[in-house]
Amino acid sequence: MVRWPIRLKLMVGLCVVVGMMLILMGGSIFGLHSFHVSNLSLTDQLRELGASKDLIESVFRLHAPREGTDEERDALIASAEGARDSLVKYFHELKQNTLRGNRANSGLDELGLSFVMDDGLAVVLNDLRPTDPPVAPVLHGTSYFIKEHPEMLPQLEQADDLASHIERLKHIVMLLPKELHEDFFEILSMSKTQYQASRVIVWTSALMVLAMLCGLMALFHRWVLNPVRLLQRGVRRVAKGSFDYKIDLNSGDEMQDLAAAFNEMTARISMTYAELEQQVQERSRQLVRSERLAGVGFLAAGVAHEINNPLASIAFCSEALENRLGGLAGAADDPDHRVIANYLKMIQEEAFRCKNITEKLLDFARCGDIKRERADLPSLIQGVVDMIRHIGKYRGKTIHFQPKEAVLAHVDSQEIKQVVLNLAVNALESMDAGGVLRIEARYDQGMAEVVFADSGCGMSPDVLENIFEPFFTRRRDGKGTGLGLSISHRIINQHHGEITATSLGAGRGSTFRVRLPIHPSEKADVAPRELAAHVHAA
Repeated sequence: MVRWPIRLKLMVGLCVVVGMMLILMGGSIFGLHSFHVSNLSLTDQLRELGASKDLIESVFRLHAPREGTDEERDALIASAEGARDSLVKYFHELKQNTLRGNRANSGLDELGLSFVMDDGLAVVLNDLRPTDPPVAPVLHGTSYFIKEHPEMLPQLEQADDLASHIERLKHIVMLLPKELHEDFFEILSMSKTQYQASRVIVWTSALMVLAMLCGLMALFHRWVLNPVRLLQRGVRRVAKGSFDYKIDLNSGDEMQDLAAAFNEMTARISMTYAELEQQVQERSRQLVRSERLAGVGFLAAGVAHEINNPLASIAFCSEALENRLGGLAGAADDPDHRVIANYLKMIQEEAFRCKNITEKLLDFARCGDIKRERADLPSLIQGVVDMIRHIGKYRGKTIHFQPKEAVLAHVDSQEIKQVVLNLAVNALESMDAGGVLRIEARYDQGMAEVVFADSGCGMSPDVLENIFEPFFTRRRDGKGTGLGLSISHRIINQHHGEITATSLGAGRGSTFRVRLPIHPSEKADVAPRELAAHVHAA
């Protein structure tokens, strides 16, 4: 998909708006120009008509002398001079209209009539003043036009006397209104044509602008309104808690980038919300564990001394009886001797087992201050691994640990050894002969991480959920107390670290991850200290 940035889309929209304005301006200017031309043509034609009216009136004032008096001759000469002045004015209007192009035709017919009248008036004046110098035509080019364009001259009979000349002038001047009216109607026809063309252009421009406006509105809705509406809908949905809502926007511009960023933000919010929910659940489980730890602390503090003393007495008495039994004469031949000896040995083992349980209870409830120092985790783990490898019951099971680098963490070495021992022993206990336990130590996201991955019996989801609960155990031999992982969880929490357990299911192995800080933590061990003080006070 071709990406069109918003600035480019705005430029396209601006160009469309400018095009609309230009089209409207072009149509309007053409219409105004047509109206202006028609108005000028009609106005100039009306001026020419007015000048022709004065010319006609002045020509019709001419008449042949009746009495032959000097006064009558002088009046006739003045009328002829006035007719010549009117002719000059009309010729000036005709010439101006022709030069400006505001006529429907070239005006040659009117020019021919004007030149003929000029020549006729010159003849009349020469007849009225025969003793004076001859009167020449007043219009420039009269002789040339009469000679070069005889076809444009009216075909009239030749006049021999003054009266005939005057009648001939009157007949010529009466041809002028006809020509002017024909020109006037031609101008009206031309104006009508221009009006129709202007109407077509204006309507076409209006329709084009309307189509462009509709297209611009559609583009504006597609490029701006619809993306904004989708973004607003997405914000409202997220505000209501629908963090899984996705905005599907393919505008190919910054709006699409904004929608993608919004989707990424909602995904992160959803992940953060899930993590917070998981943390809340984890904190709730820790609170339950703390309550149970307090109960165990009260129990251990209240009964450990009372239980250890009787257990010690039972162990000592059974040991004494075993010694007495071995010193009796003939006891070896007694068939019950072996049974009694086994029972006494079992009593001693179980007594010491109960003592170990009470010691673990005290260790679990004891939450004193830890002494942290920078320690090399691979060296610490290697020491625990070397110790476990010499235990006979774990022979046939492989521990694979090959550190690649030094991993330093700020921890209490003895307590972390206890965690490593608990996790390694649990992993070995969950595996059959030939099983492999892989231990890795590395840096990960600013923390030291130790991974215990075994090929043992694995864990189901319900076991994973309660794996760190006190007294929860699923050991196959049934001899576990369910405190090892709880103690390990407490130790890691005291170090402000993390311990997690994962498994693909029963029979598919388990993986424990321990994350520890590599720098001193400034967090105070408030909860463990309060719990320790509470236990010791009890």
